[in-house]
Amino acid sequence: MTSPPVGLQQTIRFGEDFELDVRLRRLRRGSHVLKLERIPLEMLVLFLEHPEEVVTRDEIVARVWGSGVFLDTDNSIRGAIRKLRHVLKDDAEAPRFIQTVTGQGYRFIAPIIPAKEESFPDSPKPKTAETAAVVAPLQPYPRISWRLGAALLMIVLSAALLVRVVLVRRNTALASGIGEARIMVGVTPVRNLSSEPGQEYLADGLTDEILTQLGQLNPERLGVVKWVSSPLPSAAGFVQDSKPSPQYVMEGSVRREHERARVSVRLMRVSNATILWSDSFDRNVGDVLALQSEIAQRIGRALQIQVLPQKVRKPKSQEVVEAYLRGRFEMSREDKVPDGARVYLERAIALDPSYAPAYAGLADFYRKRAIEQDFGSDSAWRLAAQYAAQALALDDDSSETHVALAQIKLMHDWDWRAGRQHALRALQLNPSSPDAHAVYARYLTIAGNLTDAINQREQAVALDPFRPDLRDELFIQQYFARDYQAIAAKSQRVLQEDPNSLSAHASLCVCLTHLQLFREAVTECSKELALEGHEDWVSAYVDQYRKHGFEVANSWRARKQLDETLKAQDPDFWDLANAYVLAGKREQAMEILFRGLPSHEPGLLQIRVDPDFDAIRDHPRYTELVARIGFPAE
Repeated sequence: MTSPPVGLQQTIRFGEDFELDVRLRRLRRGSHVLKLERIPLEMLVLFLEHPEEVVTRDEIVARVWGSGVFLDTDNSIRGAIRKLRHVLKDDAEAPRFIQTVTGQGYRFIAPIIPAKEESFPDSPKPKTAETAAVVAPLQPYPRISWRLGAALLMIVLSAALLVRVVLVRRNTALASGIGEARIMVGVTPVRNLSSEPGQEYLADGLTDEILTQLGQLNPERLGVVKWVSSPLPSAAGFVQDSKPSPQYVMEGSVRREHERARVSVRLMRVSNATILWSDSFDRNVGDVLALQSEIAQRIGRALQIQVLPQKVRKPKSQEVVEAYLRGRFEMSREDKVPDGARVYLERAIALDPSYAPAYAGLADFYRKRAIEQDFGSDSAWRLAAQYAAQALALDDDSSETHVALAQIKLMHDWDWRAGRQHALRALQLNPSSPDAHAVYARYLTIAGNLTDAINQREQAVALDPFRPDLRDELFIQQYFARDYQAIAAKSQRVLQEDPNSLSAHASLCVCLTHLQLFREAVTECSKELALEGHEDWVSAYVDQYRKHGFEVANSWRARKQLDETLKAQDPDFWDLANAYVLAGKREQAMEILFRGLPSHEPGLLQIRVDPDFDAIRDHPRYTELVARIGFPAE
């Protein structure tokens, strides 16, 4: 780029019928709003500011990510360009919008037409007046010669013939049962109808098992998501962004009477509420997990899906199944993993030393325990690796086991190659596993490929929108990508249902700060402080803002939070590093970060992408820190 950016109107048209609202970052084609992620959208705005000019990769990096961020930007840029071309229906070989200039960058070549100064009907009115922007000059469409017109006519006729051939082949394939569209099935949580108290663990375990079995049935033809018709308040913002609704829904219930259990299942077509198949099964409690494979195959036959060969899970004793399910249930219902989960899983192994899922469960337990506590984490990591290896020896076709191994290889061993291989193997074994998508997203984040990492996180949330950990991880991923507007929008939707959500207020506090909406940020930061139990700080914090401005108030709050962190008897490594950075104490922060190298502190893996650490990236020792970690390239 050699010229200053062209000032853009709030709304600008380009091509034939594309329209971009610059203020709202909303792209339309005709009356349809087009979905486009933050990074390709920011690149589009940059291109529109410099039409007909070469925009270099360095200029894109500076605009989208800022300086001093060490990412695999070439892959990220290429991925964003692909998404932008897909939305614009552009062809890299014969571009109408974005032209690749080999060895330099990209040039936007479509005509830009100033739009009328008006908002979209459903766009919110701006709260403050905005200075008038310089309008890009009207660029007439190029005159088309008769030769070009004839060529275009031939292209249109050829395309029509091609479409006709494709439709004939598609109809033939459908008639023969080949190449049919992928079917989506939503699995609702199994209802617990037991008269005995405390049987929720059984219903939860059956839900997870049927999701796993259906996901492995035929991944090319059948997709599976966890589904609830009326979302929980905390998941509302995420369900709106998840994938389209399934065509079929599976509902189930379990009723336990002593050592027997009745499992009832029905499969329903959503469009007309037709019941395609239903049945009830009476089994011993020890047989109910193995039963889910049979149910999955019955559903596959009802949907006329070819069932791929599967390992048959052998029935286990009631005591083994109960101990395993109780252990998994205990781990899922608390933020801090309770020791009772370990007791149940160890009991399952003592009863049946060949039961691979219990070993994988213990590997997951010790991994979470290692992350929770800095003291004694080395021992916990060793036990996690030991149990994961035993699970793999017993069953090397378990997606759950490969997820556990991928987590250990990435978070502690820093063995990037092995971590990536286990993550991809988990996805291959069960593409409908949200945990498999989540752990692959972790690898991509470590490698600096944030665009694809967000895609994997979104798929994980779409598969199970009601798991808080998956939603939180997507929040963090979007924060790493500096997609502050998306996080703010989702946080506001959560607050509509839960006005006292601490995580939502905390997210708004941070994102509004980055968006430089300081007055709104002070309001949200004050609510965060109050919900954290620091009501006595709020008045002083607001007073600092009124007298000295936002930067001083923010520094005051950061110092108070650092003092609070230092009061802890054994402060968390990563909390302390964050507190030092945000309080402006760079030397102390670098000392803490280097101290985490020998133990492979997992938090170090986000050092290149976390905006909280922007302040230390020009520190003389930062490059040394990154080099000693030895990040992979994706």
